Amino acid sequence: MSFEEKNSEEGRQSQLPRTANPEPIASQGRQLTYLTGWRLHMTTFGLCIGLFLVNLEVTIVSTSSLAIANDLHSYDQLGWILTGYLITYTGFIMIWAKFSDYFGQKSSVIASSLIFVLFSGGCGAAQTITQLIVCRVFQGIGAAGGFALGILFFTGMVPKEKFPLYGAVLSSTVALANLAGPLLGGALSKNSQWRWVFLLNVPVSLFSIIILLFSIPTGFPYHNQTASSPTFTWPTVNTLVASYKKIDYLGAGMLLFGSLLLSAGLLESGKTWEWRSAPAICILVIAGVLFIAFFAWERLVSSDRWTQEPMFPWKFVHNRVWMGVLLSSLLNGLPFFVLVIFVPQRLETVHGESPVQAGIKILPYTLVAAVGAVIASLIVSTGRIAPIYIMLFFSALGAVGTGLLTTITSTEYIPNEFYGYLTLIGLGIGGTWGLTVPFVGHAVDQMDVSSACGALIQFRILGGALGIAIMSATMETYLRQQLPSTLSPVQLSAILKSTTAISLLPPELQAHVIEVFAQGYSLQLKIVTGFSVAQFLAITMIWRNPQIMFAERKKKENIGS
Repeated sequence: MSFEEKNSEEGRQSQLPRTANPEPIASQGRQLTYLTGWRLHMTTFGLCIGLFLVNLEVTIVSTSSLAIANDLHSYDQLGWILTGYLITYTGFIMIWAKFSDYFGQKSSVIASSLIFVLFSGGCGAAQTITQLIVCRVFQGIGAAGGFALGILFFTGMVPKEKFPLYGAVLSSTVALANLAGPLLGGALSKNSQWRWVFLLNVPVSLFSIIILLFSIPTGFPYHNQTASSPTFTWPTVNTLVASYKKIDYLGAGMLLFGSLLLSAGLLESGKTWEWRSAPAICILVIAGVLFIAFFAWERLVSSDRWTQEPMFPWKFVHNRVWMGVLLSSLLNGLPFFVLVIFVPQRLETVHGESPVQAGIKILPYTLVAAVGAVIASLIVSTGRIAPIYIMLFFSALGAVGTGLLTTITSTEYIPNEFYGYLTLIGLGIGGTWGLTVPFVGHAVDQMDVSSACGALIQFRILGGALGIAIMSATMETYLRQQLPSTLSPVQLSAILKSTTAISLLPPELQAHVIEVFAQGYSLQLKIVTGFSVAQFLAITMIWRNPQIMFAERKKKENIGS
């Protein structure tokens, strides 16, 4: 018995079905049909556009966020411009993936794209920081569906042996967005043109929607079943009602509000209120209780006594390999999003680089991340080396790179080593992330693919949201601790509203403030290094004997045959 067969058999034996047919209603009695020909190519193209845009929306703000915050006189709210998007991006990924079981993958991906388009336009039209943050929150809801459903589509479009190839396509698309984001964000930050950061999504997303409407078959991935097929039945009112009853609304709500409160507590503590104050403690405690309640509820809902289908099946907890993949995804997302956001900010604030120059100087990181994902996928596609060894190697590269980056303390110039360290980090993060997606088809059962895809992306974006919140709070607290001794309350308040206020200070104060900012960014990197090391340890959970392989080893043909 092969490892995959053994793993699948263990998964079936470890948890008895709660009903005679444990599959979602949308897929009961139906078989997957893979896409071919023009439908496969056009659907892949349309999905890649969507994946590109929702990931671009994170990195494009990395070099434009400072201009946005300064233009709206809200530097102290900069963290919310980033995290407001990631909170709902995090909270709705598993929800979209699970809802697609009942409302169809095609209709779900179209609906999420329309939400993304609508509120992208709202962000571009925002006149105040509050309006922008609100629109960013709703924009994140649509983006969550675009990302989660994009990956879910790939698992139903092609057979498992093609997962490494399409995993490379997916990872390259995400990495390309990470590459283009800082450059576009920097270019569009000039002369208060930052609104185009959001408005450009509208026509491109509409183009993607049109492609998907025509290329995705109705009923995908079960579109081989027609009204004349004996196993096909059109959904009735009773069937739809039964579907609604199976949705885990409570679990989705606890996950969303837990993410919201945790991010809010981390962002506002040390700024709006002290860390030891009652509001800070209450919000963080409530967030912790919600996460504990979420997992307790998911365990309860996973039992035979409940009709709801859990957002996070409890069998995942007993699947050590899959938990290792999820923890690796979470700890991969944290350094990735933190570096792509705060490295450009350091270049602009400490070294006086323009947004465009900052975007160019971070290319060794974003460009090599794409290369790392492709290299890792190509290596495992040969079937010669198990994915875990490749993941451990790339993870080690990332940890070493972040550790070395903390040694750069100069505020006067950017040493050449800076680019080498960014290259190491890019290879490490890209190569590790590129191999997590194919595990969906090898570490969980087919009936859990939707939940697994949602959880995989959910953990990564949650890591990013928590990372940005932690680093924003770290910088805010550090500035408030170090600057009051040399700056007046008015000067400190002005700098926390807009970093352009640094140029209004006397030269000796400017040098001191820039030095404090540099120390704050170094402190952030030290924290990131700790999380990078933790990711290496999380990957060891994937260890099995025999190891999971994504492809069979290609045999050499005999010369005489």
